[in-house]
Parts: sequence; structure tokens; C-alpha cells
Amino acid sequence: MNKSPSRVILAYLNTGGGHRSTARAVAEALHDLYGGCIHAQLVDVTAEYFSWPLSELSAVYQALVQFHGWPWALTYHLTNGQRRLSLLRKPWWLITRSAIRTFLEHHPADVVVCCHPLLKAPCAKALRIKSQEKALITLVTDLASGHASWFVAGDDRCLVATERTQERAVTCGLPRSRVEVTGLPVKPCFVDAAQRDSGPTRQKLGLDPDGSVILLLSGADGVGPLFHLVKTIADSGVKAELAVITGRNDALRRDIASRSWSLPVHAKGFVDNVHEWMLAADLLVTKAGPSTISEALVMGLPMVLSGALPGQERPNVDYVVENGAGVWAPTPREVATAVCRLLNTETPLLAQMSQRAQSLARPGAAQRVARIIWESTQEELA
Repeated sequence: MNKSPSRVILAYLNTGGGHRSTARAVAEALHDLYGGCIHAQLVDVTAEYFSWPLSELSAVYQALVQFHGWPWALTYHLTNGQRRLSLLRKPWWLITRSAIRTFLEHHPADVVVCCHPLLKAPCAKALRIKSQEKALITLVTDLASGHASWFVAGDDRCLVATERTQERAVTCGLPRSRVEVTGLPVKPCFVDAAQRDSGPTRQKLGLDPDGSVILLLSGADGVGPLFHLVKTIADSGVKAELAVITGRNDALRRDIASRSWSLPVHAKGFVDNVHEWMLAADLLVTKAGPSTISEALVMGLPMVLSGALPGQERPNVDYVVENGAGVWAPTPREVATAVCRLLNTETPLLAQMSQRAQSLARPGAAQRVARIIWESTQEELA
């Protein structure tokens, strides 16, 4: 008789793209390693189970990160503590319990993987109340930090990207034995691309095979001062091509593409081959999002970090800069200065940063997380 596949749910909320991309990377790794022996399903609890106003969390998040992120920073810091969370936990449970219970009932699984901090406490409580025989694993999608809500007691294992986040979890009260450093999962396509020569990919993308290429990313929604970055870099006189990915901001893509620039500029909208653009690039200019940084580290791609959301992203800047894999340049003028300095062929800075990035990379993170999840499914079935 054929054994039924193990069932895994990877749950997230739609507040930024990092939670979803990390969950997808793990789902792909589970499929690659275990095929039909495991069924992994991603669930956006925001869209599928929360009613208004919680269904608008994505819009609320986007509003909070405006004005250089200071409304978000205030919210983040005011709630980032165990005592403060203890006061908020009961009201949050009362608001979310119906949706969380329905979500868990609709998705019977051997293991629930929590990929968002706001899901951690209500999922743990709902499973405890029902005494359901499900393992709860927390997959922290931050890189070098962690909001206290990630580290509420109630899970079986907590998986973090770096030793810095592990220390944060222990400080918040989790036993060190339950907190494992796995790295932040990235999709297998980045790991595969890192092993390839960039020449054929540059030819495919229409880039100069011998010149310098600067890649500018601004996240899936194309927010931030991307146009000003392009203009300042172009006006700096740097000898390079610019590849600009504007995500879903098609108005910005059209605006950049319609202008005449003093150097070649390739403006792209939302793409599904960021790994190829990273492979083709010599230097990445981006905000300090954890997923993008982890992908760049795997690719050995030096970074100019042009912005960071106050709260969970600012420690990412320190992590990258202190380890020599990138530089911090929070204004367009500073970005242009850094780009010119790093692409100066008389200095070895770019090659040194590439080596440091590779030394920080954890290309096997998705597979390691997948194996931990698989082990948990087998323990649940035993």
C-alpha cells in the first residue's frame, strides 16, 4: 500500500515580499529533495483568512514604511519587547483567533511552518488549545535581527539565518537548544547560477560581455528613490551599464526607459530571472532587504546598500558592512561616489568584497531547512 505524502503548510502574511520568497525557496527545496513523499503548500493568511481590516495589512505596512520608514520604526520599537508583547498578546489573539482556527482546520498538516512573526503566537495558542498533533516550526525571515514576536514560546524549533539572530532569540527567552542557525533560504536558481560563467548570460540579456554592469533593485513594488539613483549614477561619469529592475512599478520603468542617459540603461519591470541579472552584474545597488542580501551573498555579488527600513533592516547593513561584503551609502550622491570608487579598476576592493560575500553565503540553507521539516514530519508520523 502506498504511503500518503507528509503534509507541510508554510504560512505567511503579505507584508513585504521576503516572507513569501523565503517560503517559496523552502517549498522548492522540499520538492527537489523529497518529491512526491511530501506535499508543501504556501498559504497567505492575509488574503485567504483575514477579514477587514486585517485583510488590509499589506496596505497598512506600505503606509507605515513611507516617510523614510519612521512610522514603521516607531511601531516596531514600541512593540519590540517581551513585556510589551505580553500586553498585546491577548488582544491580538481575540482579533485573529477565528481566522487562525479556520486556517488550521482547512489545512490539516503534519508540520506548520510559521514564516511571519505576527502568526507565531496565535498559531501556537490555537494548536495548544486543540491539542493537535502538529509540529510548529518558526522560520525567521530576518537576517541579522529579529522582532521579539518571532521568539514567543510555543514552537518546537526556531530556525534563524545568523548567529546574531540566534543570540537575539536566546535573549528573548528561547532555549538555545531549540534555536538553530540555518542561513536564510534562497531559491535553488541562485545557487545554480552562482556556479555558472556570466558571459553567456550577459549575451542573453543584451549586455556588454566585457564592460562593467551595475544592477539596481528596489523590491517587488519598485519603491524608493530609484529614479534619482539612476540619474546620479549616470551623471557621475562612471564607465558602466545600468540594469534597473523596477518591479511592479511600470510607470517608473516607462519613465526611466523614455529618457536619454549618458550611459546604457536597461529598464525592466517585474522579472522572474533576478538570478540571471545578478550573475551578469559586477555590483548591486539595493536597499537592505534580507532576501536580496542573502541572494547576493550566494552569488558573491558586492553590494552598495542605498537604504534600510528602520527596525529590522538596519542591522542587516551592519552585518554586511562589518563583514566587508558591501558599503553603506544612504543618499544618491553617496551611492554614486561608492560606485565610482568600487568600479575603479586600479583598486582590488570589488574582488575583495566578492570574496567576503561568498564567505558569508549559506547556499545550502533551503536544503537544510527542508531536511529539518522532513525530520519533523517523520517524528509526527512515528
